[in-house]
Amino acid sequence: MKLRNKTVLVTGISGTVGDKIATRCLSEGAKVIGLIRSEENIPLCNKLGVIPAIGDLTNREAIKDSLKYVNIVIHAAAYLGSDRAIAEEANVIGVQCLIDESILAGIERFVHISTVSVYGHFDGDVEFNEASELAYGHSDVYTSTKCESERIIQNAKARGLPCVILRPGVVCSEYNSHWGDKLIAKLVAVDSVTWIHPDDLTPWVHADNLAKMSLLAATHPTAINETYNAVDGNYTEQEFTVRIAGSLKKALVIPDGSPIRMSYSYNKIKNDLGYLPVKNFEDTVAHLEKQAQDYIASLNLN
Repeated sequence: MKLRNKTVLVTGISGTVGDKIATRCLSEGAKVIGLIRSEENIPLCNKLGVIPAIGDLTNREAIKDSLKYVNIVIHAAAYLGSDRAIAEEANVIGVQCLIDESILAGIERFVHISTVSVYGHFDGDVEFNEASELAYGHSDVYTSTKCESERIIQNAKARGLPCVILRPGVVCSEYNSHWGDKLIAKLVAVDSVTWIHPDDLTPWVHADNLAKMSLLAATHPTAINETYNAVDGNYTEQEFTVRIAGSLKKALVIPDGSPIRMSYSYNKIKNDLGYLPVKNFEDTVAHLEKQAQDYIASLNLN
């Protein structure tokens, strides 16, 4: 499938990856509609060249209107917090509404951005692949609600909606990312790093790479009704956060307990869809180290 002359609805435009997905779709000749919750994101849509559609995911009429003439949906919005009521509304009820209206609208393909968190949390060295069991009913709010959203997607497949699930890990970007500029700000604000073990494994993916994966999921014929771990590699925190902290001369205090050693296979998306990253880990971390040093320099100037 080609995107030229297709209309794509993207949710989560203001998030870490939604704007990048929209930009990639536009570069392929698609028209892009961005589903936004309020007018404050209209300037962002205008900047990107995206048509804004205002509506909450639980507002079925707004969803129905936004899906008129849409061919493909890429759902990148999610609530990552710990408030269960908000998480249920955004990650479960909202997904169900979007799925129901997508089926009624005859959407050609629905791409759902999930998370590797759906596998749960385990001690020791454990590797997960796309066939691993999900942690339904997990005590963590984000994990459990994202599992439920995947259950909705699986049911949608049975109802005839062509779906693709992507499960990213830590989504890193130099800007607007909890594992990029926001991580730098967090490191600057503390005297020492106490929340990670240098041997913890981080399932890392660059936001630009996740955007490319999303396009492959939306267009590749092999991707229909498949699930892919959207990960560029499993890197230790010694290679990632500790390096950035070191550029800021922050001390590392190793916490008690064993390191988190869960890893995630990422062969399927490469083998099935021919995925190759556009941003690599080493260059990104080097850029974040420089970004951290520049940030400190700007604070000193002020």
